[in-house]
Amino acid sequence: MNTIRRQIQSLLWPLAAIAAVTLMALWLRQHEVITSSPAVWLADGVCLAILMYRGRSGAAALVTGACCTIWLAGLAMGLSLGDSLVQALSDALEIGVALWALSKKDHATHLETPYGTKRFIIWALLVAPLLSSLVVLSWLVLIGQAHPWGTGGLRFVSHALGNALAVPCTMEVLRWRGAPALSRRRTRRCMQALVGLIAASAVAFAQPMLPVLFIIFPPLMLLAMTGNRRWVLAGMVAVAAVGAAMTLAGLGPIHHQAHFPTWNALLLQLFILSCMAVVLPLTASMEQRRKLSRTLRGSEARYRMLAEHSHDIVLLLDADGYCKYVSPAIQDMLGYPAGKMFESSLQSLVDDDSQATARDLWMQLLQGQPPATALLRMRHANGTYRIMEATGGLIDEEPDRVVLTLRDVTARIAAEEALRQERLMTDVTLQAIGDAVFTLDRHGKLEFANPAGKALLDRSVAPDEATLEQQLPLWREGRQMTDLHPACMVRKTGMPEGPYLCALELKDGTRHSIECSATPIHSSAGKVIGAVLVFRDVSAVLELSERMAHLAHFDALTGLPNRALLLERLDIALARAKQTAHHLAVLFIDLDRFKQINDTLGHGPGDELLQQVADRLQSVVKSGDTVARLGGDEFVVLLPELSGKADAAVAASKALELLSQPIRIGRRELQLSASIGVSLFPDDGDDADLLIRHADIAMYAAKRQGRNDHRFYTAAMEASAQKEFDLENALRFAVMRSELFLAFQPRVDMSSRKIISTEALMRWRRPDGEVCLPDEFIPIAEASGLILAMGSWALKEACRACKAWQNGPLQGVSVSVNISQVQFVRDNFLGFVMESLRETGLPPHLLELELTESMLMEPSEAIQQRIAGLSALGVKLSIDDFGTGFSSLAYLRRFAIDTLKIDRSFVMHMTEDPEDASVIHAIIALAISLGKRVVAEGVETMQQASQLAALGCHEMQGHWLGRPGSVEQLAMLAAGKTKTASFRSMRG
Repeated sequence: MNTIRRQIQSLLWPLAAIAAVTLMALWLRQHEVITSSPAVWLADGVCLAILMYRGRSGAAALVTGACCTIWLAGLAMGLSLGDSLVQALSDALEIGVALWALSKKDHATHLETPYGTKRFIIWALLVAPLLSSLVVLSWLVLIGQAHPWGTGGLRFVSHALGNALAVPCTMEVLRWRGAPALSRRRTRRCMQALVGLIAASAVAFAQPMLPVLFIIFPPLMLLAMTGNRRWVLAGMVAVAAVGAAMTLAGLGPIHHQAHFPTWNALLLQLFILSCMAVVLPLTASMEQRRKLSRTLRGSEARYRMLAEHSHDIVLLLDADGYCKYVSPAIQDMLGYPAGKMFESSLQSLVDDDSQATARDLWMQLLQGQPPATALLRMRHANGTYRIMEATGGLIDEEPDRVVLTLRDVTARIAAEEALRQERLMTDVTLQAIGDAVFTLDRHGKLEFANPAGKALLDRSVAPDEATLEQQLPLWREGRQMTDLHPACMVRKTGMPEGPYLCALELKDGTRHSIECSATPIHSSAGKVIGAVLVFRDVSAVLELSERMAHLAHFDALTGLPNRALLLERLDIALARAKQTAHHLAVLFIDLDRFKQINDTLGHGPGDELLQQVADRLQSVVKSGDTVARLGGDEFVVLLPELSGKADAAVAASKALELLSQPIRIGRRELQLSASIGVSLFPDDGDDADLLIRHADIAMYAAKRQGRNDHRFYTAAMEASAQKEFDLENALRFAVMRSELFLAFQPRVDMSSRKIISTEALMRWRRPDGEVCLPDEFIPIAEASGLILAMGSWALKEACRACKAWQNGPLQGVSVSVNISQVQFVRDNFLGFVMESLRETGLPPHLLELELTESMLMEPSEAIQQRIAGLSALGVKLSIDDFGTGFSSLAYLRRFAIDTLKIDRSFVMHMTEDPEDASVIHAIIALAISLGKRVVAEGVETMQQASQLAALGCHEMQGHWLGRPGSVEQLAMLAAGKTKTASFRSMRG
């Protein structure tokens, strides 16, 4: 919107000027100063001059406004509507043709050069008026007007003279500000020539002979050669005024030659305007060009001499970037002969990476901005590249010429970049280095300190002292270093000092171990002008070295000796025992169920528990004994002097008694137990590693026999350990070879007498055909970690089988899978269950997971969230072997448990033992009150089934109802094709 407003405002003054000229013509006609009807041709010339000055911007609007003004003026002069319209359209054609031929997109350059003047004469004074007059002539012939050829010819002459008069005058008015002023001497000569021209005009128009009018030309040419176009126009105005006045007074050859007033005016204008439009502008332009040529030749000679002797490359370029002059320096800098670079493009020398920079520089130069400078990467004749610093500007006398100088700064740029990189690396190093770096002058005063050095100075004991050795005093071997301070010594000796291991005293009274060194700074004359002092704090290094030495022999958590130190002490104790022939004992202690405590409470409380255990063990041994930690919850106690096996038993019992006492961890009070294995020298070995291994074997024997006890090593234990090792190794291969399979045992609903669920039981068929039951290999799998892979396989296989049998007689029968505690405590357990259901497509309500009471003994937030997630998923949960755990029954109310499975140990003797029957009755009553189902495991007889049914048990599982088998056997049992005695009795 603002752009349109500015364009409209820029057109107002040209239209006002055209209207003013038209009104002036009307006024002259009304007062009979000009009687010719086409007196408004001056408006055409004014409009053309304005457009030539402005360029073609807004030409359509300006020409339209001018033609409308001319059309209205024609109506005002008495022309008919058709005549005035034809007059306006022909004027538009005349302006358009002349504008198309003479104007450029920026500003007009005609009437300034001989060539431009010729184009102006041809197009503005001949072609354009002729075309517009032919249009008018055609109209006059069409309407049958008398004497059309005379009227058309008169119009052609009038418009040609109008353009010759209006265009130069208007152009000069528009350029009034830009023209330079003449000197006083030249102005005085112009005044003399003007007076002579006025006198010649008066003489010429005072006599009756027409040829005498040409006496005006000599003073007119003199004025043109002496002054400029303004003086020429002033002279023409004076000639016109004198000629018009004397012609109107009835004097002069024009008055005597003409037969009526119109011809008087026409002949006067023809003479005056022909002189102005042809002779004077042409003569003034030629003189101006001669003066400019002389100036340029002198300037060119001077600048050529400077360019040829310059070490920089000097280029003279035209507006398109082509070389018009190249100095000889280009041969040395870029390897190109100067003669061959003439008429070549500057762009061809610039590398692609610098093309954008070169274009920006070129645009700045062409726009006449202050001298610009840019770095250009230019090609050398040998294929390499040079960095050139380019600067230049426009030539005032030739606006289309650019002078550009190129200076080779490749070496300078490379040096600056290398220096910048070096300084940057130095600054970064000094800023980032942990050492304190100081620069001192020759008097020891501080000149520079990096951040680490400033940090030391902020903690100085004497920050106001003059020298650095006083600000940061050093101590060595218990004495302060004054004259021996490295900062002082290096200035005296001029030799490097150090590195020294010293102590630095700070204002807080602390002393830090530092490594100090100093290097002198010499002047070019070899004198010491300063020093560089470097302090490296090695306190942490020394402390770390001591700590590493400690950690190499002691446990980081408990501070007890580690395995390496234990072996050293055990070797020493064995050597002494062999010499003195006394006994030696090794106690291998492992905490029971520590992993469960660690997983439930977290590693922080677990570490605190280990520290308290270490303290208790140290309190129970004598000063010569050793308590060591091997890792995890494994401790070893070395008793180097014993009288016999009984002393070792007493020590083990004391350790068990002390560890069984409650331990408080935070707000919790925990009850611990431990398993201890004991090996003796010389009974169980005479080597350190052998004694520790035998004690470890005995410890595992204690765990297998109920924990919270100690066992002495026997040879049979090693055989059992070897058997377990072989079994674990075989089990690993069994997992790899897919030797595991699932057997399914039915669970029967006592109300419907139908199979409603099955329990997936894992079996192992060994390569020899023997089938191993879970009790033989599941404990080993849990201890070795194989239970994770086996449990994952069992869960997916059970889901896949349950999904498959939904299309047969087992439709609606769910499957239950036993979950190991190792599986259940994994963070990704819930995600794995969801993935198994998604892969197999089994609905969640057909899957039941059997947990043990021990998993819920210490319910953490993670376990609660895991059980809540399984319940929200729709998976059923049951408690396996219910009644045999150590936890309370509070979790039945806290967790979403669906089923309780009574352990087979209660069912086995319920018919003979009333206490077992009472326990089962209490469990069933509790489950019913809590809204949970009850499953009795291990039902072997009809008497057990009948008694359980009488007590209200919901479901039963056991050999009396169906043995574990394949899916096909289970389907046949559900379909009634294979009926056991129990099913016949139940259904019969």
